[in-house]
Amino acid sequence: MRHILVLAATAVLAAAFVATAAADRVYHTERLALNGVGGAPGGGMVVNIHPNGPNVYAHEIYTLSHAVPGTYQVSLHLFLTSLNCTGATAALPTAMLTTNATGNGRADVKFTPEDAAEIRHMTFSISWSVTGPATYVTACTVVTLD
Repeated sequence: MRHILVLAATAVLAAAFVATAAADRVYHTERLALNGVGGAPGGGMVVNIHPNGPNVYAHEIYTLSHAVPGTYQVSLHLFLTSLNCTGATAALPTAMLTTNATGNGRADVKFTPEDAAEIRHMTFSISWSVTGPATYVTACTVVTLD
């Protein structure tokens, strides 16, 4: 009986692992550098994660390091008709990021499946900007949502 319970538990864990591994089949986690504009010091990173789960469809993490200290607005720029971040854009404010006196800070946002409902099953380009006492931007990237 104990052997059967161990096998059943192993099967459940294996199924959970397969479901987790398959969740990000279309768009894999991406790390994009945030570069200062106009000689702004420091920089940072955007980590764009798409677990595609029932509660969290996407999770974005924003960091600044040795940036100009202050409070920043993080915005996601969606180019729904372009694969190279040109043309019409929709800017979506996602988070406020406040640094410490050294210019280091972190913020994040989680999107639900309902948040992404209108753009699911699409391929388009995006970029991020972090604006405040200085401006930091990412390069353009292409995403495909499932």
